[in-house]
This record gives sequence, C-alpha cells and structure tokens, in this order.
Amino acid sequence: MQSKEVQQNYKSPRRGPTLNAQAAPAEKSAPIPARPPEKISAEKSVAAEPAKVLPVASTRPIQNPYEFRDFMRNVEEEHKKFGTAERAKRYKKRKYGNSVVEQRSGRKRLYDHNIFLRTLFEGRLASPQYGDLGELFKDGIFLDIGSAILYGEGADTVRDLHEDKKINPHLTIIASDVNDPAQKKTMYVDIYRAKGKALPFPVVEVPLLIEKPSHFTSPLKLFLKNSDAGIILRSANAGPDLYYTPKQVQKHLRAAVLAFYERDLIYFFNKYILFKPKKRPDFLIIGEIDDSVGTNHRETTWEEIDWKTRTFDEAVKLNTQHVAYE
Repeated sequence: MQSKEVQQNYKSPRRGPTLNAQAAPAEKSAPIPARPPEKISAEKSVAAEPAKVLPVASTRPIQNPYEFRDFMRNVEEEHKKFGTAERAKRYKKRKYGNSVVEQRSGRKRLYDHNIFLRTLFEGRLASPQYGDLGELFKDGIFLDIGSAILYGEGADTVRDLHEDKKINPHLTIIASDVNDPAQKKTMYVDIYRAKGKALPFPVVEVPLLIEKPSHFTSPLKLFLKNSDAGIILRSANAGPDLYYTPKQVQKHLRAAVLAFYERDLIYFFNKYILFKPKKRPDFLIIGEIDDSVGTNHRETTWEEIDWKTRTFDEAVKLNTQHVAYE
C-alpha cells in the first residue's frame, strides 16, 4: 500500500507527481497441488516451457554494489531533507516565483541535461561495449516526470528542451503531471485541459506513486507504437527523486527496467545519469550533473550561469568506467 508520508507530501501544490495512485496489493500465489508419484517420470520426459520472467524482481536496480550504496545514500538524504511531510508544510512559506526552490523551478534550472543531450546527439559519448550512445536514442522518446504544467510559462524545464534545436529534432519530448483527487487545486492535468491553452508539446497524466511497469507504458501508449527507439526519463527535483522513500525508489526503478526491458533507457534521476542497455536487468551510473546547480535546493545558482559558455566538463561529471567523452 502507498505510504501515508507520500500521500501527505503531495497534497500541497508542487512540481512533481500528485495523483493518489494506490499500489496494487501483492498477489498470493495459489497452492500447488501434490502430484501423484506415477506422473513425475512422464512429466520429466516432456518438460513444460518455462514462463518468461525478466531477471529484475530480486536484483538491485543499480548494477555496481558500491555505486548502488552511494546512490541510495543520496536518495535517503534528499528525502529526509526535502521530501518529508514536515518539509512539505514549509513550501507555502518559502516561495520562488510561484514554485519553491526545493522543487523544480525556473527556466534553465536543469540546463545541464541539455548540455549532456547535445553532446549525446553529437556522437561524442561512447561505451566500449555499446558503441555510440547517441545512435541508441535518436528518434527516441523523452518523458519528463512531474513537469509543473501550471507553473511559470508551463513546464519550464521541458520548454528548455523543446526549444533546443540541437535536441528537439532527435526526440519526441513529452511533459507529464498528475491529478490528485485529494484536492481540487491539485487536479493539475484536468485544470490544464480545462484552460484550453495547449503547451507546444504533449502532456500526459502519471500516477502519484509510479511503481508498476504499466505506470510508465500506459501514459506513453500512443508514442510507443511502431517504434523501438530508446527511452529517456527524467525525475529531478520532482516526485520520485524527492518524495519517494528509499524502498519506493528501488521499486520505481525496477518498474522502469521492466517497462522498457527491450529498449535502451537513460534516466536522469536527481543528480544522477542512469543508463540501462536493452535486455539488461539493471542500470549503470554513467555520470552526474553539477549538484550545485540542477539539484541545488537552497540557492538559485542556475540564474547566475552564462549558459552560452558553460562546458560539458562543468555541467557533467562523467563516469569513465562506463562511458568515454570524445
């Protein structure tokens, strides 16, 4: 069941998922009837084809155990400092424009992602095992989770991607938000639709607690048809990376792997850049964005940067064990 803490956190207007989606109860497996001894030898001779089970349910979502430890440590710290119910109460008092600094706010806030994606599609990021990573994601799909479609100009950080001529031609860029039935004011997608003023990119609805593969694939069902291109997800200063508990984060990432097991997947999660090659059961951490900018929850440092001169090395700390920058 969904934790009370997540429900409480998402009742205040914010930049992340706020739909009250309950986790489905675990299914109880039916008891296996005892088989007569005389049938056992016959069954051995004609073995049934085993059901296809993806090797994810019992594995950690990050392949390297040391990287996984550091990743989860950061998840816990971010949640305790900025994602608890107590912190959510303070948001009404600490405004930044019509959002808050803790959450995603302001144009260029996540522009380090733009710098990474430009470099990706220029063919300058390569893996020893998987080659040019840019080729894996051309004509792909980008889903931003918790895009704040009613704030600022409307999904400000998604607009930064949409307006980037070095990125837009290579991706279908999609914003998302939630409908939280707990409060009329947080029925964000319904309010957006009622206004009748469409954003220049598609908007889909996502649940509050994204923990099943269908929670990823259902919002994208119209975009996944006739395509096997790579998928890029982003949750930065939004719902999953701040408001989910560590256990919920692990379940969320496993669900993403299952949803897109047959595809290459990049996930911008908080400050991390995660990469899952197709048919792999877990992520590699291939880099981090500058956490003094994109995930800085106290100061608006992104407003002080000259983005025309900012370099890849300033924006991204690349994990050269997995990816080389050429």
